[in-house]
Amino acid sequence: MNKMRFEVRAAFVMGVALPALETIRRGINFDNIPAYLDDYLIGAFLLYAARAVVRGSPRGKVLLVAAWAMLCGGFFGSFLYQVRSTAATDVSGFSNGFVIVVKGSLYLLAIAALVRSIDAVGMSNNSIQRTPDGAAD
Repeated sequence: MNKMRFEVRAAFVMGVALPALETIRRGINFDNIPAYLDDYLIGAFLLYAARAVVRGSPRGKVLLVAAWAMLCGGFFGSFLYQVRSTAATDVSGFSNGFVIVVKGSLYLLAIAALVRSIDAVGMSNNSIQRTPDGAAD
C-alpha cells in the first residue's frame, strides 16, 4: 500500500479545516465576505492540489507547493496581526492568546508542509536523467 505523504494528508485536512475554523470563528453572518474568502479559496486550492498529487498528475506536486506557499504567505500577516492585537478577545469571542496559539500551530504546520512539498518536488526532479551537456532526457 502506498503511504500518503504528510504534506498531502495535511492538505486534505487543512483544506476542510480552514473554512470550517473560519466559519466557527466568525459565525455564519457573512456581512464581511472578504474575511471568509481567503480561507475558503486556500482550502479549495489545498484540496485541488492534494487530489492532483494523489491522482498522479504531473503538475500535482508543484500545485501543492504553490498552495502551501500561498497559505504561508497569507498566514504571515494574519498571525502577526493577531500577535500585535491589544484586544482581550478575538472576533470569535475566544481569548486573543488562544487564537494566537491556534494560528501559530496552523502556521507551523503549513511551513512544515511547504518544506516537505518543496522537498518532494526536488526528489522527483532528481530522478530526471541528465545528459553531459545538462539537458534533460
